[in-house]
Amino acid sequence: MSDQSPLVTVYIPTYKRVDLLKRAVESVRNQTYQNLEIIVVDDCSTDGTHEYLKEITTVDKRIRYFIKEQNSGACVSRNIAIENATGEYITGLDDDYFLENRIEVFIKNKELLNEFAFLYNRSLLDIKGRIKKQGGFSPKIIAKEYLLYLNFVGNQVFTLRSRLNEINGFDEQLAAWQDLDCWYRLLGNNTKAILLSESTYVMDANDRIRITNQNRLGKIEKVYHYLCAKYRLNEFEKKIFSNQMVGYGINVSMRNGIISNKYSFYFRSWFWLRFYYLAIKYLVQAKV
Repeated sequence: MSDQSPLVTVYIPTYKRVDLLKRAVESVRNQTYQNLEIIVVDDCSTDGTHEYLKEITTVDKRIRYFIKEQNSGACVSRNIAIENATGEYITGLDDDYFLENRIEVFIKNKELLNEFAFLYNRSLLDIKGRIKKQGGFSPKIIAKEYLLYLNFVGNQVFTLRSRLNEINGFDEQLAAWQDLDCWYRLLGNNTKAILLSESTYVMDANDRIRITNQNRLGKIEKVYHYLCAKYRLNEFEKKIFSNQMVGYGINVSMRNGIISNKYSFYFRSWFWLRFYYLAIKYLVQAKV
């Protein structure tokens, strides 16, 4: 890690959002840190994405792209990018965009990766063109147990490419919580991640798909049970992890029931009270 300007790979999965892709790619091209490799993987778009990628790669040789033969989801796209990446370091980007100093901030702090599994920061929100800070709380340093309470990390991290390869990238079986699962496995045993103070990732809050229908709620519950088995969680850990379903409107006390909008405020308030109680109790027991 002594090289002061190592190659950084930025992977971008995309599907039928060519305008957002253009914005994302430009935000990476315009980084203050320029030693970059940009890998775009398209999931069978039919909206002019292929034409754009063909054109932009003639303009910027740092960009490579892959077009999948069949639609198979974002996790497969991310893994294709990771498998073909050549950068020493790696980070991702979805239908959002970077502030111009994002990669520079990470590179300035890259020595922290000698101690921590990955670096991350809080995302900013783009709400109708206005950039706002996210509310809520994120611990400065987290262990994997913290992610059972809540995905404090968000949807992107900065790490060594070799570490993503060691865990075989993203779990392609997951219909939700793919990021959380990947970060949980990256943290592994007795490793931690660190939050950087400067926010440099802007999340587009204008076009987010909300999980509201019964079918999607059912998928969330299936993922919950799948991950409980995958992580071999004990009963207490399962109770903590089940709190994450509250954010999707799933009444964990009723298992398969749905909370009506009328009571959602009260249930969410109960969730946070329960969250802090269980978090403190778990930390005392685990001595994290």
